[in-house]
Amino acid sequence: MANPQIVGNNMTGAYCPMCRNNGVSNVVATRDNVDCFCLMGHRMSHAQFWSMKPDMIKTEVRFVPGTNDVKVEIWVNNEVLMRAKDALGEQFHPTIASIIRCCMAGQPVIIDGQQAAELRKLGIRNGQEMVATAKLNADLTSQNEDLVAKVNEWEARFASALQSA
Repeated sequence: MANPQIVGNNMTGAYCPMCRNNGVSNVVATRDNVDCFCLMGHRMSHAQFWSMKPDMIKTEVRFVPGTNDVKVEIWVNNEVLMRAKDALGEQFHPTIASIIRCCMAGQPVIIDGQQAAELRKLGIRNGQEMVATAKLNADLTSQNEDLVAKVNEWEARFASALQSA
């Protein structure tokens, strides 16, 4: 359920940093096309507002099962389960449901641990980026093979030209 304080096109999603500096931390800031302002009378440009690093309004994300969802019991290591619930928080149930849907949709590729860390170091964050990188690699490999063939062809021409001279 969305936080009612931040719904609407004119909300900043943050609390007024000037109010916070004055000891009042929960005054919601709104915005128009020119300024950000609060109900306490503080008004500043968007740039000034964001440069003051305002506290963001925390939103609540609650999992609501779908009409066809059922609760199931599975066997899993207790320590792994607790770590997953801590790490995923409110996203635990949707994440597990998403993994099951992925497995049923075809032949999923699951990457974790060291390979996932290496992919992140290379700037690859998701499956779409992995596919794009693989396609680019295949294209570059093909271009490289074509160039090697041309170099070999030219080397043969030069060798025959040097022999006939």
